[in-house]
Amino acid sequence: MHLIRSLIICSLLISLSIYAPYKAFFDQVPQNKNLVINIERGDTIYEVFSLFLPINFANKLFLKIYSLRNDINLIQYGEYQIANKSILEIINLIKSGETITHKLKINEGLNIYDIENLINDSYLINDCSFLKCIDTNLSFREGILYPDTYFYKKGMSASEILNESHARLENYLNNKLKNKSTYTSLNKEEVLILASIIEKEAGNDNEKSKIASVFLKRLSIGMRLQADPTIIYGLLPNFDGDIKKSDILDSNNKFNTYMIKGLPPTPISISSPSSIDAAVNSLPGEFLFFVADSPTSHYFSRTYDEHKKKVNELNRKWRSSHLRV
Repeated sequence: MHLIRSLIICSLLISLSIYAPYKAFFDQVPQNKNLVINIERGDTIYEVFSLFLPINFANKLFLKIYSLRNDINLIQYGEYQIANKSILEIINLIKSGETITHKLKINEGLNIYDIENLINDSYLINDCSFLKCIDTNLSFREGILYPDTYFYKKGMSASEILNESHARLENYLNNKLKNKSTYTSLNKEEVLILASIIEKEAGNDNEKSKIASVFLKRLSIGMRLQADPTIIYGLLPNFDGDIKKSDILDSNNKFNTYMIKGLPPTPISISSPSSIDAAVNSLPGEFLFFVADSPTSHYFSRTYDEHKKKVNELNRKWRSSHLRV
């Protein structure tokens, strides 16, 4: 009886002597610079914790005991934010699979080259270079995404987001053309092309309909669009930031709307819903010309003489302000 009592007391003492450091191990908050850890597929629990913790005999023993009792070998790969978390909180985190969520902002005005750079600079796998993976009935790849912020996990395929974005654009455009409030003779592709030019020309949403009406008026009378952003797009990806006279006279640039009649062959960027709305709902208007009179607005003219007069006035103001400086 005395022996049994001694064995029980001895076992309790051993358990208590192990429990205190065992509990302390899981309560500790690792002091390290790895605020984010990346768990690869197939990593073991020891490989994971070796990223921010010395795996000595005691630590390995504690992890082994906990693993046997709680099955923490069932960890999910991905990125985890571990800043200010205890060992136990980190274990629960990687068991739950609560990985870091990243954002991909696809903004209106971006072109296919911008999107390529955006994907390459993200944590996505670029399996959709220059949007070639997108399943579409459109004859072009430019300007076929819906602008929005998309959320993803590290290692996710870009094709998932890009096809979702395209589907949203198709749905928006189809509904808009089906339920349009005014008649447009433009087909779906022409709407996207015109919308992209409106997107690059407009200084604010309120003037988009007026800009659309100018371009629609020009199209209706066979007048060239003469839109600078189309020339720039045709010079990408090597545009140096300055449109030269030779660029305006370049008949080999199929996006040069100073030389070609009608719309260019593809959009020149992603269009916002408001630009699409303007392209669909606007009619040819009374104005034929416009010029920027501030960073966010334009002056509209009915005749070339009126337009020329305004351009000269703005040029004088520009020269005067620079002379004063």
